[in-house]
Amino acid sequence: MFPYVEQPIVHLGRFQIAAFQVLVCTAVIVGHEVVVRRARRLGFDPDLASSLVAWTIFFGFVGSHLFDVVFYQPGELRQNPLILLQVWGSMSSFGGILGGLAGGFWLTRRKGLSGSQVFMFFDILAFTFPFAWIFGRAGCALAHDHIGVPTTSWLAVRFPDGPRFDLGLLELLYTIAIAALFLLLDRRPRPTGFFVGLFFTLYGPVRFGLDVLRTGDERYLGWTPGQYASVGAALFGVGLLFFVFQRARSGEPEARPAAPQG
Repeated sequence: MFPYVEQPIVHLGRFQIAAFQVLVCTAVIVGHEVVVRRARRLGFDPDLASSLVAWTIFFGFVGSHLFDVVFYQPGELRQNPLILLQVWGSMSSFGGILGGLAGGFWLTRRKGLSGSQVFMFFDILAFTFPFAWIFGRAGCALAHDHIGVPTTSWLAVRFPDGPRFDLGLLELLYTIAIAALFLLLDRRPRPTGFFVGLFFTLYGPVRFGLDVLRTGDERYLGWTPGQYASVGAALFGVGLLFFVFQRARSGEPEARPAAPQG
C-alpha cells in the first residue's frame, strides 16, 4: 500500500501556502508553456495561442466552481446562492473541462478563427491537458480531497483511520500513463482532432469507475455528477475519433494554421 503523506503547508504570518495551491499554479504554468510550444511546432501563431489558453484557463476555473456548487452542493446553494461567486472555493474537474471548452470556443470564434482552426487549437489543448493535469492531481493526492471506500488493495493509502482508496492518487497514476501514451503516439503525425477524441475516450470510462469508489458525493439516481459527465465524455470521444478517421480517409484537407493577429 501507499503511505499516508500529510500535505506540506508553509506558514507566512497570517497566511499559509499549501502544496495543493503550489501544484495547481504549476499545472497552469506547465499547461500554458506546452500549449505555446506545441502551437509554434504546428504552425499555429504562438502569441494567439498564449492569449487563448490564458483565457481558457480562466473560464475553466469559473466553470469548475459553478459545476461543483450546482451539482455537488445543492443544499448549500439553496441556503446561500452567493457561494456561486466564490470562484476561489471548491472545484470540479469536469466543470473545469466544460468551462474551458465553452470559453475557448467562444474566444476562438470571437477572434474570427475558422472552424478547422478552432479544431486545431482544441487538439493542442487536448494533447497538453494530461501533462498539466499530472500536477493538478498530484495536489489532490497530497490534499486527500477525493477519499474513496475502505479497501485492502495494494493501491490503497494507509490513512490514519485505516486503508482506503485515494482517488486523486489513482487518477494521478492514470494521467501519467495517458501522458506517456500521448508522447508515444506523437512520434508520427496525427489528424487534427485525434488527441481530443482519444483523451475523452480514455478518460471517460476510467473516471466513471473511480467515481463508483467515491464516498460522500451527491448522487442522482445512484450516480454522481461525474459519472454522468463521464458517460458523455466517452461517447463524445468515440464519436469524435470516428469522425476524425472518416475525415482523414476521405482526404479532406487539414486545418490551416492560424496566422498572427494584428
